[in-house]
Parts: sequence; structure tokens; C-alpha cells
Amino acid sequence: MTESKKTVVFFNTNKAWGGGEKWHLTTCGELKRRGFETILVANDGSEIAKRATAEGQNVYRFRVGNMSFLNPIKIFIFFLFFKLKGVDAVIMNLPADLKVAGIAARLAGVKRIIYRRGMPHPLRNTVLNRFLFQKIITHVVVNSKEIGRSLKQGNEAWFPEEKMVLIYNGVDTSRPIDKSRKLYEKQGDEMVIGNAGRLTEQKGQKYLVELAKLLKSEGIKFKILIAGEGELRQTLMKLIDEARVKEEVRLLGHVSDMPAFFNSLDVFVFTSLFEGSANTLIETLQYGVPIVAWDVSSNPEIVVDSQNGFLSPPFDVQDLKFQTIKLLKYPVDLTKNSEFLRQRFDYYQNLQILVNLVI
Repeated sequence: MTESKKTVVFFNTNKAWGGGEKWHLTTCGELKRRGFETILVANDGSEIAKRATAEGQNVYRFRVGNMSFLNPIKIFIFFLFFKLKGVDAVIMNLPADLKVAGIAARLAGVKRIIYRRGMPHPLRNTVLNRFLFQKIITHVVVNSKEIGRSLKQGNEAWFPEEKMVLIYNGVDTSRPIDKSRKLYEKQGDEMVIGNAGRLTEQKGQKYLVELAKLLKSEGIKFKILIAGEGELRQTLMKLIDEARVKEEVRLLGHVSDMPAFFNSLDVFVFTSLFEGSANTLIETLQYGVPIVAWDVSSNPEIVVDSQNGFLSPPFDVQDLKFQTIKLLKYPVDLTKNSEFLRQRFDYYQNLQILVNLVI
């Protein structure tokens, strides 16, 4: 059977937009361009459904909840869907989707049932999980070694490690980098620090306010530019005001021109409490911006200490300040950065690993 006859379903009913949804949308579109028959299953009204429809992708809308797998009618509906569409592979991103669509896919005889795990959360040792991972899933795609470790930890006796495939997130390393414009022009010798991400507890932007307070107390000239929107905007604005760093810390909101943002920075300070595999860090390196980040989760797989940035002990803001200043005084040699990105984070090279799974 040729690739052009393969039918692949990307199954993601998450209402919110995040890294997993971006990966599903982008990868679904790329496989379609390569001649696959692709279908995106999404939640009605979700951001991924809206974007996929705007791109002209083949979108079907279903509602799935965490208990949907207990509804035999819903499983039967998906069983018929997979049968009628002649699906060869289904790729899922959410545990709720796995429970219902995974079981339906197995009943329908789908040959490749792929679960993509995007966050390093522990996997509970339950009867249902043992059944899903041993009997339903054919491949478990992880986008960092840390996620693989979190899945296996405590489950070594039963977890099917042979089903696990590492596929890093990636960027197009062949694409020329546009350095022609900036979002912000630095004033004199000030240090320009950047951060990008949703304004949530997970992303830890509160530590940037603490960093700003420390830098200001030492008389260092700097600006911290934070790109992103989220539910903690008002909380962060209050913290910025209380720390008296309103002139130094700017909440930029949603930034559509990320090249201009990256081109404005001297250093990128990443404060997330945990990550599966941070696209933002990979994109930052592509623009040649060194990074300071916590030594947590998958960060060490992207930030090579003293090569393209520095790692700080988790949530130690004093050390974060020290490493940030050190990076400006003693810049790291980024000459090996391009080769590092090509070897580990090239999007098309990593996509081929997925293609090999579904064919």
C-alpha cells in the first residue's frame, strides 16, 4: 500500500490551545501535503478546530469527556467512524481521547494506535492504564527523555518500554532567520531579557518579577519583556507594581511577530516549573539567543550548560540572577548551536520518524 492511500486520524478534543494542539495541527497539515489522507477530530468550538477549518483541513467535531469510555454508544460511534473511513493510524494526545478512541480503534482493526505524551506527569498504575498501554496502544510517542522516564517510573514491572518512541519537537533548521526587525530597541547598555508563554502558574513568570527586583537593587540597567496572555495577567501586574519595577518589566500581551521579539533580546530567561519539551526554547536557540533556565524536566535536553546557556537550581532566583549576569559578561560560544539544532530538533527529520510509524 502506498503512502498516498494511508488514512491517518489526528484525534485531539482539547478545547484549549497549547503545544500539543499546535503539533497536531502542523503535523496533520504536513502529512496531508505528503499525500496522506488526513482527518482531524476536534471538539466543536475549540481553537484547533477553528484553525484547521481555516486551513481547509478535513475536520470532524465530536465531544469527548473523561468518562466517555464508559458509554458504549460513544465507543460504537467511533468504531463506525474508523471503519467507514478506512483508518490506518490514529494519533491521540489526551488521556480522555485515548480511553474512548483508542478502544474503538482497536475494535475497528486500526493497525497503528499511537498515543503522544506531551507532559512529564506520572502514569498511575491502574488496571485501566495497564490495559490501555499493554493491549490497546501500539506506540507511545514522547517528545523528551524526561517524559519517557516519568511514564516508566514506578511502572517498570508492566510498562511496555519497547513501544516507546522519542520524537523531539522541532523547527525548520533550513529556514533562513530574519534578523531585519526588532520589537524593542535597547537603550544604551541596558540588558534586555525575554520570556514568552501563557501567563499561568506553570510558566512561573512571578520569578521574573523577583529577578527584576534583585537586578534593580544592584543598580543594573535592564528591561524584561514578557510575551503572552493568560489568567495571571492581573496578578503579575500587581506583583510588578508592589516590587516597584513597572519601568523595567513589560507585559507585552500576545506577540504575533516573534522573530522581532527574539531579535530584541540579549538573553532568554525561562521560568517554567515543568515542561514536556518546550518549543519556545528550541525557537529561541534558532534565533541565536542564549538561555538561562531552571534545571528541571526536559530543560537539560535543550539547554546544554555553558554551550548555549546556563541551568540554575530549581526556583533559586539568586542563582538565576547570577547566571543571567554571567551570561552577559561572559557570552557562551554559540558556534555549535546550529549543528546541535540540526541533529536533535530538525522538524522534518523528526517528522520522518512519525511517518515511518504510520506506514
